[in-house]
Amino acid sequence: MLGVVIVGFVGGVLTGLSPCILPVLPVVLSVSVGRKPTRVVAGLTLSFAAIALLGSLVLGLLHLPQSLLRWGGIVLLALVGIGMFVPQVGELLQKPFDALPRPTVLQEKARGKGGFLIGMALGAVYAPCAGPVLAAVTVAGSTGEIGWSTVALTLSFAAGSALPLLAFAFAGNRIGQKVDLVQRHRRLVGAVILVFTLALALDAPAALQRSLPDWTAGVKEKFETSQLANDALGQVSQTAGSFDECRRADPGQLQDCGPAPEFAGLENWINTASPDAGPTPHDGKVTLVDFWAYACINCQRAGEHITALYDTYRDSGLEVVGVHSPEYGFEHDLGNVKRAVEQEGIHYPVAQDNDFLTWRNYGNRYWPARYLIDTEGNVRQIVEGEGSYAETEQLIRALLADATDAPLPNPIERSSVTTGVDGRNPETYLGTKRASYTANADYTPGQHDFGTHSDPQRGQFVLNGTWELGPESIAAEGGHLAINVYAAWVQLVVSGQGSVEVEYPDGATKTFEVTDGTIDLLKQSEPLSGVVRITPDAGVRLYSLTFG
Repeated sequence: MLGVVIVGFVGGVLTGLSPCILPVLPVVLSVSVGRKPTRVVAGLTLSFAAIALLGSLVLGLLHLPQSLLRWGGIVLLALVGIGMFVPQVGELLQKPFDALPRPTVLQEKARGKGGFLIGMALGAVYAPCAGPVLAAVTVAGSTGEIGWSTVALTLSFAAGSALPLLAFAFAGNRIGQKVDLVQRHRRLVGAVILVFTLALALDAPAALQRSLPDWTAGVKEKFETSQLANDALGQVSQTAGSFDECRRADPGQLQDCGPAPEFAGLENWINTASPDAGPTPHDGKVTLVDFWAYACINCQRAGEHITALYDTYRDSGLEVVGVHSPEYGFEHDLGNVKRAVEQEGIHYPVAQDNDFLTWRNYGNRYWPARYLIDTEGNVRQIVEGEGSYAETEQLIRALLADATDAPLPNPIERSSVTTGVDGRNPETYLGTKRASYTANADYTPGQHDFGTHSDPQRGQFVLNGTWELGPESIAAEGGHLAINVYAAWVQLVVSGQGSVEVEYPDGATKTFEVTDGTIDLLKQSEPLSGVVRITPDAGVRLYSLTFG
């Protein structure tokens, strides 16, 4: 049980430090002015924990809409904001608490200008980014299989996520005490609440969250894939051992994970002519099964890549199935899912997994998570979370090439190097449309005879000899590319037929046969410093270089 509590608490702290808190942060800061921050955050924490664990179950038993609690929270926040403009509304909100017998804990909490009440409303709209901890809580709550370990995980996660919010709340309170404008004008705080309540209702903060990198991603990945987290979450979700080896395997290599589980409980198919059944991972096609939830920011970012892969390779035999397993109560609603599918431009078949039957068949623990399945119905790659899109594309291409002799489209994903040495080369595009680091004076589309140049400075490249330049890629017609490198991992994106010869700073050379996709020109533990010369055959096109 101690391991469960530790995993829940650390997972909550990391969530509270991530961009996930941005939608509620302005309201927390503003309502903490003139109130006890502990009451605001306590209300949010308790409300969020109760809704995450019991909300979907209770609403389902009462046959009420799963979005009821979220919209109730939004309405209550709006009334609080209006109450700061119209005192009579604020008095009406306070009356139910004043009517309670004295003394009561709830009444005491309600004092101090309603901080606890506002916090409870915030808890109903707080939708932190998905992860394995929150996934375990959500699945247990939705299926009614709630044990003491689940309760411990929920409370520790809520407490951990509350710590960063509490720090921000105290900061807001201190600032408000020193700024006369905030002290004297309740309407200013009311305006902030109303503006951000409207933004939450319209889901406007999602665009900001999608555009921001998750600065906690590296730490979260190490923590969530640790043995401690795996054991604790296995204890809660009772899915330990399901594809565990493949979940930790190199995402760039095809694995033999075993037969794909059956779909179960999927309903309300979208984007398919077979609304009662839809495609399956056993229909003889290369299939990518994507577990997602439409309000999950990580899923939205990953979905852009998955949609692009489907649009590129569906005519070559790729099938994608989006299994929508709801993270929050309001995500059960079919209309909301349909709207999200349309807004996000998803063209592949999607089905609702509201009872988490397919989720549990796969032993899944993440939003998003994808499972690549070959034509024989065997799982060949598992990726949990964001990233590894180029690796997935290369494996899709390999499986499609085994299944058909038809030519495949050019690759669309660049390598997703997420870690590397400090000061390494930036990503370097070679096509004229996005080239930024060339030392050649005239870098425009068409054929050029660049002659001979001296070696470029670190981070730059230069073309020697004759080249044909295009917007996306370049091809040599008797020349070579020289790039001054500082990196431990150098990857080249190529297409066409032939080979690429590479000369390293120490004079050593190596030849790589070209297959459409990414070539590792260098991959070692220590960074290489110096000029690397790349000479492609005439039938080879070069797109970009990435570094780690």
